[in-house]
Amino acid sequence: MKLKKFLAAAVASAVVAVGAASVSALNDGEATYCFDTNAAMEDWQTYGSVDETGTKAEQTTLVSKNGNGSLLVSVNVADEIENQFGGFYVDASALGLESFQGCTVEMSVLLCENAEGFYNSFSLFSDGMIWLAASPETLSTSEWTTITLELPENANNSRVGFTIPTFTLHKGDILYVDDFSVTDPDGNIIANKGDFYAKEITAANTVSSGTNIVLTVLLVVLILVIVGGIGIIVSSAIKRFS
Repeated sequence: MKLKKFLAAAVASAVVAVGAASVSALNDGEATYCFDTNAAMEDWQTYGSVDETGTKAEQTTLVSKNGNGSLLVSVNVADEIENQFGGFYVDASALGLESFQGCTVEMSVLLCENAEGFYNSFSLFSDGMIWLAASPETLSTSEWTTITLELPENANNSRVGFTIPTFTLHKGDILYVDDFSVTDPDGNIIANKGDFYAKEITAANTVSSGTNIVLTVLLVVLILVIVGGIGIIVSSAIKRFS
């Protein structure tokens, strides 16, 4: 692992440095994993100190960048962790690929409230022949940050994913992950794995037809009052100067 990380720094530092934070051009439902439902969660595997840190990645509909949901990542670090590594990943075979070489991987991240300072170990990564990673300089609780990782053509890596956010003693929600996408070397985004669901419009966000009718009637009445008022003023003026 240490050797791979050393080689990664020499081979791919320029590639990941410019892609750590960017603006995503993905449309709703285009991402390989949208996390709107649990339909594709079986593709995701864990490694390292996930159990020791109590790290969980659970689908939620509370917050989303696109679609109806996202992935909520939380930790419960109660003791000092000796082996500080690990996270969640998807294997190339799950996407019908032999490897991720030459691919571009990206995901959008939103920081949870009161989680500032608890994502120091968080990164988008790829592993296999060589370790590659892109980490955000800062994350926001109000705006989504898109993290991008470009794999060189000779990086025959079989895994892509994200790491445990922190190994600091802490319990709570850390961040949301949405729109995790993989673009192949030809520039084609790997199609959604079946977990896209369009954002639901709740009753709280809509206006009933009855309310629309009342508002329309009030608007018409208001227009008539204004027109009538103008008519009275004009009529009075004509009588005054006639």
